[in-house]
Amino acid sequence: MRNPPAGDNAAMVYVVAAALLWGLGGALAGRFMQTIPPGVLIPLRFWLSFLLLIPAIRRRPPAKQEWGRLLLVGLALAGAQAFYYLAIHATTVATGIFLQYLAPALLTLYALLRGHRLPAANLLGVALAILGAYFLVAGGLAVRPLGVAWGLLAATSFALYAAAAEGLRTPAFTSLGVATGVGAALSLPVLVKNAGLVAHLGPGAWLAAAFLVVFGTVLPFGLFFLGVRRVPARLATLVALIEPFSGALFAVPLAGEPLTPGVLIGGGLILLGVLLNRGARR
Repeated sequence: MRNPPAGDNAAMVYVVAAALLWGLGGALAGRFMQTIPPGVLIPLRFWLSFLLLIPAIRRRPPAKQEWGRLLLVGLALAGAQAFYYLAIHATTVATGIFLQYLAPALLTLYALLRGHRLPAANLLGVALAILGAYFLVAGGLAVRPLGVAWGLLAATSFALYAAAAEGLRTPAFTSLGVATGVGAALSLPVLVKNAGLVAHLGPGAWLAAAFLVVFGTVLPFGLFFLGVRRVPARLATLVALIEPFSGALFAVPLAGEPLTPGVLIGGGLILLGVLLNRGARR
């Protein structure tokens, strides 16, 4: 296993920070997001994020040769968000989280099908991390065909999003601005349909939306873009598995959730899986 250069270390820190912010958002979701229905939350999240990132796009516009990839990233990001919410609506939150985080397994399988020879330690690490994710959410899993189908589509979209974003030269927050712009355009009919609900959102709901936009979208996805410029997509999505573990840890003081043995075992397996893939190459 090679020793990663300093740039790779910094990129790993960005991805870990993104996962921690996503975990924090997940721990606070039950408290902040009860007043916003999913049909309003999804388009509002894209639109507010896009509007916040317009200055970044204007200041450092994308290179012409990367517009195609950025549009693909936007489509994949929109799909990952939409399919995840459809999955948890059709089954349970735990099932949706577990299925979406099969993304590193999908990327690993894709690499193998393309003839890449991956070290046994890398393969073992991916398996251990997926097993760790299972331990984290095992109590809430529910196998419902439609929900499983949506969840697998969410995993595929998340894998495609990370793979398409890998190595982009466009500045991270510009890339995110374009991606959320694609999501905003696709979700516009839903936003128009639910305009009445948006008009009746109270101050608490707008505060929750602002929190989700800044700390659940712009900052973590921007950090993820910074990381995946140097960290391979397979490793970045694997590190993102820290999200459900950190969310469970944050939920102990913030939501009064117990710290169960399953959380500790699952988190340990995820961290071990990440360490076994620490030197992964593109």
